[in-house]
Amino acid sequence: MEIKHTLSTLCAAILIASSAAVWAGEGHDHGESPAAQAGKSLPVVTAVSESFELVGRLHHDELSILIDRASTTEPVLNASLTVDVDGHSIAAPFHADHGDYSLSDPAALAKLRQIGSKPLTFTLVAGNDSDLLTGELDVHDEDPAVAGHLHGWKEYALWAGAALAGLALLSLLVRRIRASRNPHPGGAA
Repeated sequence: MEIKHTLSTLCAAILIASSAAVWAGEGHDHGESPAAQAGKSLPVVTAVSESFELVGRLHHDELSILIDRASTTEPVLNASLTVDVDGHSIAAPFHADHGDYSLSDPAALAKLRQIGSKPLTFTLVAGNDSDLLTGELDVHDEDPAVAGHLHGWKEYALWAGAALAGLALLSLLVRRIRASRNPHPGGAA
């Protein structure tokens, strides 16, 4: 009886452990923690002109853009920036708390997360200076900005493991209930 109790406890632990990532809701961890993703490189777009240098990083919730003056590397703050994504010009407002410009339009981000290379055009107006910068964002299927939104084989393996552990636990419980109802199997009463 002790072995059955240990086995049922083990099955319950497996069920809980394997289903933790499966039950995570949208916007939550789908297996890999943000700390684990931090070590991976994000998709990057760079654009350089005579006056400005721009670097954009695609996160799961935004395209974060930093802009410097090319001659002094001084950050360009509080400018007006629009990004042309697939023929649509979208504003990327400046965030003083981070010192970056943020493109967070859901439709534009969905386009940017698609695997492949995408040309981007940045229109910058900084005081009396203005410039048009172009660059390409190249996204691969292993990029963290994409990985959090695709449901690959790892997630399905977690579902299968959780289902198997649940079936094993259910089977064990049914056997235990039957055994408790019939303490003398096959014997006369």
